[in-house]
Amino acid sequence: MRRLFPLVAVVVGLVVLAGCGTGPNRAGAAAVVGDQVVTVDEIQAGLRTAAPDLRVAVDQQGAASGIAPGAPIPPQLLAQQSRRLVTVRVLHDLIAEQARRDGIVVTPQRVDAALARAGGAEGAAAGSGFDPATVRQLVADQLAAGDIGRRVFDRLQVTIDYTSTPDRATAEALAARVAADPARAPQLFGAGGQGATGLTLRPGADQGAGLRSSASSVLFGLPEGTVSITPGGGSQSSAQDPAQGPWTVIHVSRRTLDAPPNGPGVTPAAAVDDDTMFGFGLRQLQPLALELGVEVSPRYGAWDPTQLDVVDSPSAAGVVLPVRTQAP
Repeated sequence: MRRLFPLVAVVVGLVVLAGCGTGPNRAGAAAVVGDQVVTVDEIQAGLRTAAPDLRVAVDQQGAASGIAPGAPIPPQLLAQQSRRLVTVRVLHDLIAEQARRDGIVVTPQRVDAALARAGGAEGAAAGSGFDPATVRQLVADQLAAGDIGRRVFDRLQVTIDYTSTPDRATAEALAARVAADPARAPQLFGAGGQGATGLTLRPGADQGAGLRSSASSVLFGLPEGTVSITPGGGSQSSAQDPAQGPWTVIHVSRRTLDAPPNGPGVTPAAAVDDDTMFGFGLRQLQPLALELGVEVSPRYGAWDPTQLDVVDSPSAAGVVLPVRTQAP
């Protein structure tokens, strides 16, 4: 098993997270995915399971700085790790629904084989913050996400306009203009000289940062006829002012699943490693997440539909807007 979802490890001191908003319009909900509810009780149970692993990690880090074991766990760390756990549960529901629609079934034998490469469920769970049963579920989700990606990897092609802006306010203003008049997108994106227009891209083509990074790019998950803003370097760090940049604006003018056969410089799905395909498969959940709707309780943060992640505040979350349909 090469990689699990981001590992979650949190102590039981959940009082620092309580009473911070009522959340989605369902009692006891940490998040709602379509009509599926992720309960606060589920998240707290996961945090309790992870407590021993986080304690060990914090003590080890403290020892390197000469701090005695048992130092208080920073509240910021608790909040960060709980957001990760909510993200994992939201992704699980999205993967399950997309797999159902695609007719994808991950057999127990495939999960067993993946776990065997990691020393079994017990070995994989050690130090991960998850119990063995949850690790088994995460492995099944990872395999399913890879299968979701493989179905479309060789057929997907997108045409985009994009640019980088110095701050969120500038990105929002540009996105609003593009959404109102998409016919002017090439002019609007070309004005600043910081991006490009009319780019046609395939997930199997390395865009300069390595195939893994290219295939997992947000642009391969955005629906056709949308314009988005997203943190330019991925999700904002806790120390960064989310209003500041860079922020990236992406307009997807075309998204097709009938791309021509792979040519020179385009890696086929059969040659793509499992980790890269997992990242690409997760990106294919973006249209589904927008269709179903994902809500997250303010006690945990806000859902970012561009990063498929729970971030610490709405100001740090990306936005996806539909563009105005042109009159025939």
